Order: sequence, then C-alpha cells, then structure tokens
Amino acid sequence: FKVIRIDNEISCVQETGVANFMRCNIWHVKGRDYDLVIDTGMGLNSLKKWILTQTQKPIKAIGTHSHFDHSGGLHEFDCRLGHKAEADAFASGGRAKVMYRGGWSKIEIVNPKEHPDFSIKTFSITPAPLTGYLDEGDVLDLGNRTFKILHLPGHSPGSIGLYDARSKVLFSGDAIYNGQLLDNHPHSDKILYQATLKRLYNLEVEEIHAGHEPSFGILQLRSIIKSYLAGDNTIADPVTWYNENAKLGRS
Repeated sequence: FKVIRIDNEISCVQETGVANFMRCNIWHVKGRDYDLVIDTGMGLNSLKKWILTQTQKPIKAIGTHSHFDHSGGLHEFDCRLGHKAEADAFASGGRAKVMYRGGWSKIEIVNPKEHPDFSIKTFSITPAPLTGYLDEGDVLDLGNRTFKILHLPGHSPGSIGLYDARSKVLFSGDAIYNGQLLDNHPHSDKILYQATLKRLYNLEVEEIHAGHEPSFGILQLRSIIKSYLAGDNTIADPVTWYNENAKLGRS
C-alpha cells in the first residue's frame, strides 16, 4: 500500500500494483471514538493488517458499493457496513455480482510483477456479509465529527456517500469522481444516476474525496456533472476505454 495524507484525520490508501485508472481510493478517517475505512480495494494484500499499524481504535469498514475494485478487503473487518440494496452482492462475493464480468474481466488491471498469483481467469472477491446497513439520513458519529449517509443510486443501486456538513467534505464512492463515469453496468440505472448527479450539483460541498482519481472541489464537480448530463464523459466499452488509456500512458 501507499498512502497520501490529506490532513491529520484523513488519509488516502492505495493498493500498489493496480493500474492507475482502476485503483480504488481507500479512505482512512481517524476519529476520537473509532476510525472509518471507506472502501477496501481489490483485496490483493491484507488491508486490515496494514490499517492496524496505523491505529489502535475500533474500526468500522464501509462499502460505498459492492464492485470488485472497492470490496475485495471488506471481509477482513468485523464491522462491515453498506446499503441493503447490495447486501446480496457483498454476501455472495465471487465475480459476476461484484461486476468483475464482461470487458472488465478481459483487461490487464494488475501488474503481474508485483502480484504474480493474480489471474483474470480466477480472481474473485471473498464474500463479506454486511453486519449492518446504512441508508439515507443515517449518521456516523466518530465523537469529534459526524457523517450523514447519502443514498446515491445510479452507478449501482446501493451506492452511498458520506457527507460532513460542518467541514463540507463528501466521500462519494463512485457516484462521482474526476474522470469518465460509468452508468452501464447490468444493475446501473441512468435515470436514477441523473437524479443523483443533479442532487450533488446543488450540495453544499467544498472537497470531494472520491472512489478514484485525486480529490477535487465544487467547480470541478459541477463541470463533471454538466458534461455527463450533456451526454458526454461516460465509458461505453471498458476494453476500448482501456486501450485508449494505455495509449495515453494512463494505465
């Protein structure tokens, strides 16, 4: 893992050996009473073992959604929270329900030199049944700061965000990030996604810590949303998209 420290409480943790465009941002948020781990990557190495070198506080692991690049290490944690709409996918693990299917299972997203045991033919997610559910309006109180849960469906049915209204910080998962958005998974819903993005457009937020790519501010958030709603800035086919990124050196 490599770590990017945002401030004294927030760190971005990333799995090494995963292609830049696919590498999930794993967020470690330190609290007075307990810590949050928001998303858990592909699970190629033990995230819990690493996190325990960084904190002695109890840990609540949050799955913003169940996709394979976000849920691979969730099974390691005793407290596993996410939205009920994707409870079956979290509990089942495997490949298909966590969207490691189609074009995503055909592209090289892991460096074989760093992870020689990884195979696109056999990779699957360890089942991680949720121990509790998070839904719109729920509050996570860390003792020194609180996060309100926002249900942000569209990219996936159970996508959630964590919003700190006091500091105007949003952890958005894959509901929005600074890149081309995905709305064509088998369980995606473009109509719901448009509503989610319109909601985020008007959110009082200053900093967005997303599931991929570097963090960004309100002006970029609105630019991304305007582009999407205009019919641009989406990934139609992952293989084509991967090949284009590889040519540009972004993989």
